[in-house]
Amino acid sequence: MVNPQDPRVMRTRQFIREAFRELLRSKDFDAISIKDITQQAAINRATFYAHYEDKYALLEEYTEQFFHDMVPEEVMNAQEFTAEICDQLILLTHRYIVDFYQTCRMISKSIATLVDEQIKRMLQQIIESLLTKGPAMELRQIKIVSAMTASAIYGAAHHWLTIGDKHRTDLLVQMVRPYVMNGLEVLNNSRQK
Repeated sequence: MVNPQDPRVMRTRQFIREAFRELLRSKDFDAISIKDITQQAAINRATFYAHYEDKYALLEEYTEQFFHDMVPEEVMNAQEFTAEICDQLILLTHRYIVDFYQTCRMISKSIATLVDEQIKRMLQQIIESLLTKGPAMELRQIKIVSAMTASAIYGAAHHWLTIGDKHRTDLLVQMVRPYVMNGLEVLNNSRQK
């Protein structure tokens, strides 16, 4: 078992992720083999398997790191879910989808589905954390509301990529923010009655 805090382990994992990113730029995920990754990273197979179970585990970690690196500090340190935070989450999600799909040749629908689900889950966790800091709400409600909010933001951002003018994110925000914020306001008002 490797110690994830060991600088050598961290460096090796970084080499593997960088090699993986380079391969994703030129090959479809399904066509990338462990041999491709190990050759690109200049490591042996045993070293790869000491760090990752398979390329799917590597994809999951890569996706998560890529997402977390894009989350603004303002969002991570926010104490409540405001309209400004909503705007940032919409823009972050859209930018992530555009960047990730441009970096990775997401031709395989099964892999795209895995990545999409992971992005929604990470977005939901951020929203859940923000809602937990806000007005008192049952944990069950927080989980449901964060799932609905994350799905709305992700769904709109993803759909905008395929049908909208992906460079006009201001229009995306103008459409999605009122929908999300009005939904949260209705929920808060119904709880106060």
